[in-house]
Amino acid sequence: MLEFNGENEMEQSREELWPYFTDPDVLAECAPGCKEMILESPHEITAVLAVGVGSVKPEFEVDAVVTRLEYPEVLELAATGHAPRNEFEMTATMEMVETDDDGTIVKWSANADVSGTIVSLGSRALKSVTNRLVSKYFSDMQAVIEAGEGAESKLQAAPEDEADLDVQVG
Repeated sequence: MLEFNGENEMEQSREELWPYFTDPDVLAECAPGCKEMILESPHEITAVLAVGVGSVKPEFEVDAVVTRLEYPEVLELAATGHAPRNEFEMTATMEMVETDDDGTIVKWSANADVSGTIVSLGSRALKSVTNRLVSKYFSDMQAVIEAGEGAESKLQAAPEDEADLDVQVG
């Protein structure tokens, strides 16, 4: 089990940021290696992500379900990804915390079970790559927000009976 977490401070309020972090079109634009992202329903997303870690460059087909959504504070996803000789299961949480100067600290965490050739790189390399990708994601997100591109919140939490997605991580 790999655990990742961090935080990113942004000038905008949670209410201003929320639509950007819950709009699949913006997420697809900002997610490093994202080749495709489709909103199958308000709580189901499929995506194709190409992630290069050293000499290993798998292209994952990802199924994600929004398991928890509390405007404008918490977004939680469960996801599985499959690529030739690689796969992962993960849960990811994003929490938006107001700062005293009306900005926001975006705290994020993820727990992932990874298997396949990508594991041979070791957890240190995977964490290093993950931190680099997350940093790029937040800088791209900041650029989209500052450019004033519109965003529309399109995600909803899955109904209780659909939130399981056969992902038992954690």
